[in-house]
Amino acid sequence: MAGASPQYLQVPKVLPHRKSRSRSRSRPREVVSRPEAVTSPIKSRPQSPPMPTPEVVRKPTLNGFTSQQTPPKKEINGYTNGYTNGYTNGHTPVTAPMDAMKMIEQEGTNYDDLVDDLNGGMYTLEQCLTPPPEIPLRQKLIGTWRLESYTAYPTPTSPIQRPTYPMTKNVTGFIMYTPDGYMSAQFLIPGQQAFKRGEGEEPQWAEAGKRFFAYSGPYYISNDGPGREEILRHTFQVCNLPGWIADIQIRTCRFEEDGQVLVLGSESPAEIKGDKRVPVLKWRRARDNSNGAPPPPTPSIKISGPGET
Repeated sequence: MAGASPQYLQVPKVLPHRKSRSRSRSRPREVVSRPEAVTSPIKSRPQSPPMPTPEVVRKPTLNGFTSQQTPPKKEINGYTNGYTNGYTNGHTPVTAPMDAMKMIEQEGTNYDDLVDDLNGGMYTLEQCLTPPPEIPLRQKLIGTWRLESYTAYPTPTSPIQRPTYPMTKNVTGFIMYTPDGYMSAQFLIPGQQAFKRGEGEEPQWAEAGKRFFAYSGPYYISNDGPGREEILRHTFQVCNLPGWIADIQIRTCRFEEDGQVLVLGSESPAEIKGDKRVPVLKWRRARDNSNGAPPPPTPSIKISGPGET
């Protein structure tokens, strides 16, 4: 057919820089609904009221510098004591309750207390005064003692309820303890009229016997008391009373005036002039006569009668 132009099938060219579109462009896309993530608010622990500002521990000055230190934070069972040191371990610090605070010990050294300790302000060592060892009774007895008094005290059954003096208040005497274990005691009532030996009458000798009492023999000290205390025993190997020979008697003893006075007594009331009484004899230590000089002789006084020169 003239004048008619041939018709060609025109295919669109694909440009290299463009991607082909999908034929399903017009097809609506299916919208897939995804479940939204449910977020819950972060629960935080309730905070207690703020703790008071901690007391600053002041250390002593060292070389002109003074250091101040705040006690560091200490965590117990998830609680802190309210002090922070720049680290929270990933969680918000909360104030510990009072019961937990009691368990918290303050760390560090209090140098003020240390100085007080070194100066004896906190701890003091009491002086342990060890008493001196007890002197044995034998060592305290050895020597010579002069009689000061001989008193007999009444018992509840005594007819005379007052102290008496069996050998008067003027009695004199000595008692001696030797280191080798012997003793001797003498008592004298002064005031008897003198008489020559071999010339005295029987009454004079009887009076002399009544005014004098003496005995001697070994003495013994043993630890057989109720509390294991030392017991003193006198023996009568020689005595001017025949009935007392070979007797053994217990003597109670104590010391007074720093050991210068010896007080002797009997274990039980003794019979004195028919009465049961408690005898107490006080002896004072005699002066040391080991280096003494003998006294001068007593001058003899001659009494001249009429017509004598």
